[in-house]
Amino acid sequence: MEVAISAEVCVERRSTMMDDKRCVVDTNVLVYSTVSSCPWHREARLWLAALVDKGIELCITPQIVREYLVVLTRGDIFERRFTPEEALSELEAILPTFTLLNETEETVFYLQSLIRRYQIQGKAIHDANIVATMLSYGISRLATYNLNDFRRFQEIELEPRYQGADGDETHRYR
Repeated sequence: MEVAISAEVCVERRSTMMDDKRCVVDTNVLVYSTVSSCPWHREARLWLAALVDKGIELCITPQIVREYLVVLTRGDIFERRFTPEEALSELEAILPTFTLLNETEETVFYLQSLIRRYQIQGKAIHDANIVATMLSYGISRLATYNLNDFRRFQEIELEPRYQGADGDETHRYR
């Protein structure tokens, strides 16, 4: 297999072409906006609405879709387990709001570069893959409650939470 472009070339090329009118929405924000019993449900919904009001295009990846379905159907989130049909129904209801960003060959190069640069291993590679997908589309903004998982990535900006948030940065669903 012949490789046409290296990870380093991808990173260098995209660093000057970032799009500030799009934002990737992490799984936790989607879950919190869906599960009404979640303490951050209202805030997550307001956060997404505020981004749309600012003219920001909301984006997700197939990985985020998979994680969303896993979390909803696993049943250990806020004492609510969605059936597969309920989870799919929720997904179908929100999908039109988001642009789906598929992984590309360039995403793989970015992932390799990020793993090398930050010495990433284990489950953190999932987060690196989200960042790699963002970079392959020239997107620098990420809306997430899991700030600690993404702070290491100097290539992206973490979207400020909706005004009026309680300041807690340790929201976890995994």
